Amino acid sequence: MKIGFYDSGLGGIKTLKDIIDMGLKEEIYFLADEKNKPYGTKTPDEVKKIAFENVKRLVDLGCKIVVVACNTATSVAIQDLREKFPKIEIIGTEPAVKLAVKEHTNKKILVIATTVTVHGEKLHKLINSLDVEEKIELLATDKLVKLVEDENFTHNQKEVNQYICEFLEPYNLEEYSHIILGCTHFPIVKQNIQDIVNDYGIKVIDGNVGIGRNLLNKISEYKMANIKRKDESKLEIRIINTAPSKVFEKRTKEILQEISSENILFLEKIS
Repeated sequence: MKIGFYDSGLGGIKTLKDIIDMGLKEEIYFLADEKNKPYGTKTPDEVKKIAFENVKRLVDLGCKIVVVACNTATSVAIQDLREKFPKIEIIGTEPAVKLAVKEHTNKKILVIATTVTVHGEKLHKLINSLDVEEKIELLATDKLVKLVEDENFTHNQKEVNQYICEFLEPYNLEEYSHIILGCTHFPIVKQNIQDIVNDYGIKVIDGNVGIGRNLLNKISEYKMANIKRKDESKLEIRIINTAPSKVFEKRTKEILQEISSENILFLEKIS
């Protein structure tokens, strides 16, 4: 069964890896739209147009389920994408606000994300629906996306940690219980952030587990409806980049290093 993943770059690769660790074994097409990155500083209309084009590419490849592994694209386009492709299961991503609120503390929650997500209607509707406006603070940290995608990321941990400390410096961290990673790029530095805030008892969380559970359930439902054996597929990953680069390929291999290279193929073009 063909499953599509779509992101502006590396963040969705981390999402894919976490879901593979949960048991995902299907024919995966991962579309990285590095040609149009970064999304976080684009207008909502620009992001929406780009999202339509890229999801269509995955649908044209035969994907029955598409994971929009990008908080920014989800925040502005998910509803329109579902209306545009009614026969395709479109799974979006959103900051794990519900999970943080469910753990119920009297402290504040900090959500870090891209500018588009922070100012987007979808996130604010989610917060309003949970009636926790007074507990949630939002912070745009677009530079973190660039740091995560840097070719020398593994050697630039000092710079990464310095930036994290800089954007957290204005906050009295003793007042916070959770930091929510509201961009799929950010779980790549989840441990960096956790190490920095450990002494304050803050929990750093992302939405990858929730996305994974949703996807695995949808796959099971689809196979039952189409009388297909649940265990018939094996993991195959085909990665397409709208602007192929050695840097992206290198960083992708670093993130997927536990997966056999025999299961991963970098394609030169969309179709």
